[in-house]
Amino acid sequence: MKTLILMRHAKAENGGFDTRDFDRKLSDKGKNDADIAAKVLKKHVPKIDLIVSSSAKRTLKTAKITAQNFGIEKNEIEATEYLYESDNEPYIHIIRNFNDKKDKTVLIVGHNPTIGAMASILSGYQVSEFKPGSFAVFQITDDTWKLFKLAETPMLFQFTP
Repeated sequence: MKTLILMRHAKAENGGFDTRDFDRKLSDKGKNDADIAAKVLKKHVPKIDLIVSSSAKRTLKTAKITAQNFGIEKNEIEATEYLYESDNEPYIHIIRNFNDKKDKTVLIVGHNPTIGAMASILSGYQVSEFKPGSFAVFQITDDTWKLFKLAETPMLFQFTP
């Protein structure tokens, strides 16, 4: 049995004229919400084997706050630009390449609209709005990540800060 957690980055600062969207940081509220979400997640999922995050600043900071709550070193987070401004395909490709032996519980921190759309599809559309800092936990019933498909999957828990 495998567990997939999809999390949207927490609330970001508004970007200025001279700030690229990719470089937007978490707001103070976002940092607080990310910490609350991580603490709630830890109550339901005691251990995370792997964290994969978009390399955008706000997303990576959300992942780092979550990692800290789980006792995971920041340098163990796999950051990738492929999850920034992407559709479902890069997410699915990454999921299908997780290690079946050591990656039993995996957290992906990404962006809307894609991360929210994936959570909605996997939940059978029980997740209608995926606000900043939200996460959903799914039970993957396949024995291997390689068979992962975007189809209705048992949702164990959902949280919005």
